[in-house]
Amino acid sequence: MPAHLKVIPTNDSSTTIYNSKLKETYHSINGAITESIHVYINAGLKYFYIKNNGNKIKILEIGLGTGLNVILSVQKIMQLKNTLIHFTSLEPFPLAQNIIKQLNYLSFIEKKLIPIFNKIHSSSFENNIELLENFILKKTMKKIENFSSKEKYDIIFFDAFAPSKQPEIWKIENLKKLYKLMKSKSILVTYCASGQFKRTLKEVGFDVEVLEGPPGKKEIVRASK
Repeated sequence: MPAHLKVIPTNDSSTTIYNSKLKETYHSINGAITESIHVYINAGLKYFYIKNNGNKIKILEIGLGTGLNVILSVQKIMQLKNTLIHFTSLEPFPLAQNIIKQLNYLSFIEKKLIPIFNKIHSSSFENNIELLENFILKKTMKKIENFSSKEKYDIIFFDAFAPSKQPEIWKIENLKKLYKLMKSKSILVTYCASGQFKRTLKEVGFDVEVLEGPPGKKEIVRASK
């Protein structure tokens, strides 16, 4: 494992990774799984599915990281009827297998999902990966600045490191790019609710909705096109 990465516990007993170079964790120390479910599954995937009755949903994730949002999305889709998911995830700096194996997410998901979680990380980049008959994952090693697609997305999971740690990812040019990649009535969800970020979203053209945050965080943001 690289010296600057360390697996640590969070308050809901699930683990996350601490990056000492950035002095930042991959997930909330108040609960990694709790945060991901609250922000990306409940405020994102579940909300969009209920509101739009969508039979086919395209998701773009900024920051694959530990793969937690992907496996939780798989778990949620197994509960929903007649839904096809195409999930594209950007990760320019993929984690090594020896780090992934130290995470304890497999203790929190259904046993039948364990091979799927392993497949998320063992499969090659730039290819369509069938995680379920109705769930296709494509991982790309591109940064958001270098990413382009003819696809239009229904949901953006914006799960990059915080603006104070990697401000270049959150700049207006990238948010304008995401806006163009989104369908009408699509949504962007993120844990970040800073005043500057909300102002930038509005400047781009998003309708910004401030929601209650998970434990340890007052607010999160859901932005609609």
